[in-house]
Amino acid sequence: MIQLFHGDGTAASRRLLQDAIAKEKSSGAEIRFIEGDKLAPRDLESTLATASLFGTETLVIEGLMGRLRSKDKDICIDILAKYTGSKNILMWDKKSLTKIAIGKLGKDVKATESKAPTALFSFMESIEPGNAEQALSLMHEVISGTEDIIVFTMLARQISYLIMMKSGTNPKFAPWQMGKLRAQAAKWTDKQLEYFLAELLKIDLAIKTGATKLTYTDHLDLLLTSLLR
Repeated sequence: MIQLFHGDGTAASRRLLQDAIAKEKSSGAEIRFIEGDKLAPRDLESTLATASLFGTETLVIEGLMGRLRSKDKDICIDILAKYTGSKNILMWDKKSLTKIAIGKLGKDVKATESKAPTALFSFMESIEPGNAEQALSLMHEVISGTEDIIVFTMLARQISYLIMMKSGTNPKFAPWQMGKLRAQAAKWTDKQLEYFLAELLKIDLAIKTGATKLTYTDHLDLLLTSLLR
């Protein structure tokens, strides 16, 4: 059986995955972890065909469904959909997957989606000068249930949208969303938004290259305090 945990609420989906792993361990299963974003069809076939020396085995595959489209990805999904062996399969992805994508895994897949907390959208709308206290409060509320990299990425996207609004290049949103973005963008100057995005890119580079020991949360605390005061 395949159990799939996915969605923008990554902390919640992670907890569900860990609970499922604990349940498998308590039943005596050996756990094997597989990096789905690097998985090759031949390796998956070999793993599924190999019997465990300790009895039952459960595979934990992370990142397969959300990786970029490729022939290898499609073949791996097809292999899983056709698998009829005794191994249980737990899958996890940080993105919300469509019903069509989930359906490719076959009819017996049990999918559980964890949605991003509603506070995340309130946080995005709170990003404006003079609103540091509320924005920081909402940010920490969101991060308590979602990985900080997700919050960071969505904030960078939000600032990009505001820059687009200021430049007259409108993103494709519903009229009510456009109205909110337009009102939010009007509270910033072009230079402020460009500086904001540049600082976010610097933070991302520093963390990914190991140039800083601070987390995304630490950096956002400092940046938002400075720019939204």
